[in-house]
Amino acid sequence: MRLALVIDYALDYLGGAQSAFLDAARVLEGSGHDVLVVAPMRGLAEATHGLIGDNVGVPAGWTLPGVDLPVIRNTPTLREQLRREFSWQGVESVQVHSEFGLAAAAIQVARELGIPTVHTVHTFFWTAAVPAPLAPIAALGVRGVARWLRGYGPSGHGLADSPLDAALRGITHSLAARADQIVSPSAHQAAALRHAGLGSVRVIPNPDAACTEAGTPLTHLDGPLRVAWVGRLSPEKRPEVLAEAGLLAAGIVGVDALRIEFIGAGPLTGRLRRWQRRGAPIRLTGRLPRTGVAERMRRAHLVVLTSYGFDNQPVVVIEALHESRGVLVADPALTEGLDTGAALRTATPDVAGIAALLVDLVRDPARIIAASAAAERAAQTFAPARYVEALCEASRLDAIPA
Repeated sequence: MRLALVIDYALDYLGGAQSAFLDAARVLEGSGHDVLVVAPMRGLAEATHGLIGDNVGVPAGWTLPGVDLPVIRNTPTLREQLRREFSWQGVESVQVHSEFGLAAAAIQVARELGIPTVHTVHTFFWTAAVPAPLAPIAALGVRGVARWLRGYGPSGHGLADSPLDAALRGITHSLAARADQIVSPSAHQAAALRHAGLGSVRVIPNPDAACTEAGTPLTHLDGPLRVAWVGRLSPEKRPEVLAEAGLLAAGIVGVDALRIEFIGAGPLTGRLRRWQRRGAPIRLTGRLPRTGVAERMRRAHLVVLTSYGFDNQPVVVIEALHESRGVLVADPALTEGLDTGAALRTATPDVAGIAALLVDLVRDPARIIAASAAAERAAQTFAPARYVEALCEASRLDAIPA
């Protein structure tokens, strides 16, 4: 097939949606499909290096501060550009991976041309931390900006308890409702989308597009328990919960029994350094390329995922399982690849629950060995061939419910 993959996010920004988007492009192209990448111009050439397909860079007038989102509006000029590209390139399916102006324009043009559209939802669990009295005002602002960007506002007000969170989730909901087919990489997000009134939701886990050989399962633990945390150092990912849990666990098993490495960058870097100064057994490595992340995971005995109620289907899980490493998980809703013994789940998602599990694992490393062996098997959940077959089925016009 000739597929157009569209995203509003700059591809030089650290984020799971960008990683999953590029992984999808790579495995689709590797399976013989033609891929047209449509994304903001910033970082496009570098991010798509190695892809033999075409790409279309769309300039952004400016970047929204705080979230580093290129501002691209759904304008007649943009739609005409996409109309020419889709027609000239013979695009057979338009696949959007975001919810803003560029994605809205792509879906509008595709529908005008009679091209099937697929919306892969990378998160429906938008949240924003603002004082409660300001939430209604902020929600009005979000709704106005969404309408200005896309030509239509978010869906109704009942998608979350907070009016601001409802407005943010309404951005995703209103665009997904315009697509022919909705894809959710996780079952729990698919359930939430269906509960919100969206039909035709398929669960297709993100693919493993690693260019390195798979890691080897652990047979023993050498030295202290080495833990890797990977992602953006931001509140919704909860890295501070792990730092505090590490300090608590080290007070029980000894500071030399545990090593925690944070791989990534973000607004909480300074706060994590304060935990380091307080004696938490942590190291801040900063952002690394994905090959560097893979190397660090192989050095570790375990990968930790501390998010709770936010993530859809984290790319870090795919990366960990590819390296045959078990995953310590705080969110019971996360199941893709983790319901086969590869997950080491906390009794509670808080500091105490994570610390208690870390202490248990230091004292009983056999559980880590077993999770590592299960991870090698669980990695097949994200096999590229499975992803390509399922996505192409979802992309066919005759497979889309009327």
